[in-house]
Amino acid sequence: MVETMNNLFICGALAAALLGLPSSSRCAEIVLEQSAVQSLLIEGLFKEEGRLYLQKGACYAYVEDPKVSLQRGRVVIRVHLSSRLGVVSGRDCLGVGLASWATVSAAPVAQGHVVRLTEIRVDEVDDANTRSLLNLGLAPALPGAVEFDVKKAVEEMLKGSGRLQGEVQALKIDAVRAGDNKLSINFDFKLVGR
Repeated sequence: MVETMNNLFICGALAAALLGLPSSSRCAEIVLEQSAVQSLLIEGLFKEEGRLYLQKGACYAYVEDPKVSLQRGRVVIRVHLSSRLGVVSGRDCLGVGLASWATVSAAPVAQGHVVRLTEIRVDEVDDANTRSLLNLGLAPALPGAVEFDVKKAVEEMLKGSGRLQGEVQALKIDAVRAGDNKLSINFDFKLVGR
């Protein structure tokens, strides 16, 4: 009985809050701190012992040790690149080894009810020979790396609120902002309770 009352109170408070808002204002906001965005990036890309391989084999290239910050509207990722590039001869790579720190950034944007990365660029490289490798290998991998499904997140949050089942409908992301080491997503949605 107490749980049912709590569920009704939560749903009533949510409905009152939503009905009391002017139609032009945003209904909800999700804020992901730097650590959450970094976790999404690591889970999405750095799956092999904390590395993202750009090339495997005797001649190889990988990035590791990602550090994420959110500033000036962009997701900024600092990584360390290690590689051995050249010609494969048997089990060896006849070539040159490269090691460099690099900074890559991307703009987070809404695509439907999902936030993804676009406008990917290599901002800084300690070794200029590494820039081409990063542009060819890392930049194409980033769009799917940080992908946050807002609708799914709201539905998951509602599942924990009790016996009432809520269905999120007509979710529309109004704004995505990156700054002060936070990713802020403002959105509007319709909630149908059953």
